[in-house]
Amino acid sequence: MFYTFSDVIRLCRTFRSLPCEVGEELRGWSWNIPPLLYPYNVQISISDMSSGFCESGRFIYLRYVLREKSKENWRLMLGKAIHSIISEASRLAKSLILNYTVNPESFKNEFSNYGKSILSKIKDQFKEIKQLELIFDLLWKRANDTFSSELAKTQSRSPYLSPDGISSIVVPFITEFPLDGSLIGLSKTLRADLMIYPNIIVEIKTREWRSDYELGITGYALAFESQYEVPVNYGVIVLFRLDLEKLDIKIYEKIIKITDGLRQTFIDRRDLYAKLIEESIDPGKAKRCSPDCPYLHICKEVG
Repeated sequence: MFYTFSDVIRLCRTFRSLPCEVGEELRGWSWNIPPLLYPYNVQISISDMSSGFCESGRFIYLRYVLREKSKENWRLMLGKAIHSIISEASRLAKSLILNYTVNPESFKNEFSNYGKSILSKIKDQFKEIKQLELIFDLLWKRANDTFSSELAKTQSRSPYLSPDGISSIVVPFITEFPLDGSLIGLSKTLRADLMIYPNIIVEIKTREWRSDYELGITGYALAFESQYEVPVNYGVIVLFRLDLEKLDIKIYEKIIKITDGLRQTFIDRRDLYAKLIEESIDPGKAKRCSPDCPYLHICKEVG
């Protein structure tokens, strides 16, 4: 999840081996014509489309029509905490390099020292998460090892690189990348987990695999295409697995071809959810509820 320049090359080569033809009418820049044309007034978030919480979509009705209050469980909070740690690690690494901390050993020491204050801030945000300090230490060490190693490699290439250039190689991604999805019916304030140069969208998931995750990547790709008019044929979903007993982090990477089929499925889901909201339709409880759904307590009360 702490991607390096070598990872960028690896991903781009993999994409080239996976042909993906996309119809012009299903590109994000075709937002003003069917089937992408959006006939509703409500704006939907990517998390609504890709959470995998509810097969029937009832959580959309509860959130937007009834305005029920959500209750997040520890698994959802853990996901937010991990995203915060990744963002802080990325920000600090870039900051140290841009402030001319370009000696790998000095970088490693400073990165480690700053971690103590960042841990304190994150603990204040996520007090309910057990073993947060252990999780932070595992992630922070991995980030430090990755960035300091890449810094040493980058320095060996040329003594004339600017701090800005070095930073873009050592940390070739932006966290919480902002996108405006309003042209395709989504929120104006979308935030992709990672945007790797040049235009590789990455989503990090801490829960079990859900096929709906693919719709999230598809939504971000369509929003990117609608905003920048640059094609996005592939995305990456990173599955994060934490083993606290073995003090180990495992990362599983799944490359998604953003095909015509996925794009059309996204459009159908988007229009269905918008209709539920605008026409105040209760689709009923799902046959099987996700234990992570923040509206589970509401549906349980219904019986």
